[in-house]
Amino acid sequence: MRIIYFFLLIFSISFSQNKITKSDIIGKWEVKVKVKQLLKEEIKNLDMLEKMAVELASGFAEDIIDSADMYVLFKKNNTALLTVDFLEYEEQEEIKWSIVDNEIVIDDSLNKKINIGSENNKWVLEDDILFLKEKNQKINKNIFLRKVLQ
Repeated sequence: MRIIYFFLLIFSISFSQNKITKSDIIGKWEVKVKVKQLLKEEIKNLDMLEKMAVELASGFAEDIIDSADMYVLFKKNNTALLTVDFLEYEEQEEIKWSIVDNEIVIDDSLNKKINIGSENNKWVLEDDILFLKEKNQKINKNIFLRKVLQ
């Protein structure tokens, strides 16, 4: 009987979700977008000419995204600074964030200069990476935040 309790304990520990704390989030996170993979999923229902146009544009978009430095600096007071630095252009915006139901909610709806998404965005922490959770509750592994070690 002890063996059964032991296995139940191990099973419940291994599948329980860790509680996200502010200290897990505080700091600088780099915004990453896998443009080609993101577009590949979006163009499934397009015709041949539309797919060709998207494929041509995706290389250009990928170059732009890869050459831009995008960061979110999460602060203790539930605000964050979203920074986009591209060539000679730099823009910063203060956004709000919170932890709700073990998910990070980023609200960048106050100032529409630059957006990390639309309206309130939910992010899920998996393996020290924040992944975007879409409105259909699916985790989007093509848009993520990776913590910058300082």
